[in-house]
Amino acid sequence: MYSWEIDELIKIKNYILEVSEYNKICKESPQIDFIQYKPYLDDFYIHTSDNYNFNFKVKSFVRNDKKTNQF
Repeated sequence: MYSWEIDELIKIKNYILEVSEYNKICKESPQIDFIQYKPYLDDFYIHTSDNYNFNFKVKSFVRNDKKTNQF
């Protein structure tokens, strides 16, 4: 995935990505130089070798298979 494709995706998704989209970017983008998670802002920063910079959020992953307490 090229930097311009990442840029387009992030803008289309209004700077909030699904976990699967984030994983795809990380796996398929050889131009990524640096990835940082900023916990206080709850967002991600990516820098690429062709000088693109991205700031975005990733939706929380919530599992629905929690067991309920039964008395």
